[in-house]
Amino acid sequence: MTPVLLLPAGMLAVSGYLFQHLRGQRWRQAHQRLATLDDIRSLRQLLEKIPQHRGMANAFLQGDASFGAKLQTQQQHIDADAHILTRLAGQTCCRVVSERIQRIGTQWSTIKQELQHFSSPHSFALHSELIGEILYLINDLSEKQGLLDEDSGFTPLANAAINRVPLVTETQGQARGMATGAAAQQACGIPEQVKLRYLLARTRSAIGMANDELRGNVEARGLGDSLIATEDFLRLLETRILETQRIDIPPTEVFAAGTQAIDRSFVLLDQLIDTLRQRLAADATRCKHQWRLSQIIATTLLAPAAWLVWLAV
Repeated sequence: MTPVLLLPAGMLAVSGYLFQHLRGQRWRQAHQRLATLDDIRSLRQLLEKIPQHRGMANAFLQGDASFGAKLQTQQQHIDADAHILTRLAGQTCCRVVSERIQRIGTQWSTIKQELQHFSSPHSFALHSELIGEILYLINDLSEKQGLLDEDSGFTPLANAAINRVPLVTETQGQARGMATGAAAQQACGIPEQVKLRYLLARTRSAIGMANDELRGNVEARGLGDSLIATEDFLRLLETRILETQRIDIPPTEVFAAGTQAIDRSFVLLDQLIDTLRQRLAADATRCKHQWRLSQIIATTLLAPAAWLVWLAV
């Protein structure tokens, strides 16, 4: 028996195992990032439809009864898209994500059941809090799976798709909701004017940062349309809501103008998500090929390891 041969045999076996294990781990992480992005794509539907519900509710609670039937239809659409929350809750998530999912479900249920008893400001605040929770959930999922890691190779594309553009759609949505309510009342008080001007400035800032990050990139082909539509909507709010003695624009026109701008931003967001998904899929495929190659190498290393063990005994 030659025990000294057991050391190199063990080193070969362990090296092969660790090599294929690390490659396998990288493939599983790449695959999970891809699955997480698909979950984010589903949550993106809620980011579009809940702000629409907020704007409709704001106009309805401020006297425009024509939005009543639209609210019922919109609630049905949101309930259908909210099934993603049930699926996420059934996954093995960290505690923060699980608690946030539960809060989102509770908040939406409260809004649906109690909406007619809310004041307009209270309804707007609850909707905005709910949307904020969804934005945080998207960020939590992204950070948990490493989508936003600087060494992942997917920034600034991932940051624009996960943080920048969703923020643009939300500030646009808040501006649309507040302005629609002001048009319904044909008045915009000083507190509402301050808030609305803040939202206009924040929207311009957020889309400006997205422009800086994506300028010159092929995935930003929809950025120009989004910039134009957003600025057109903000100017309408300035001239027809904020800088006029009497608001005479119909709330449906304000809502439609805001929706057009938001739709352009969502077109951009979808383009960014699609491009990011293509890159994640390519990375997952590459990692899977490397893992399979590492398995072959690991198996190859077992042959001399086994031979050395045979010699040792």
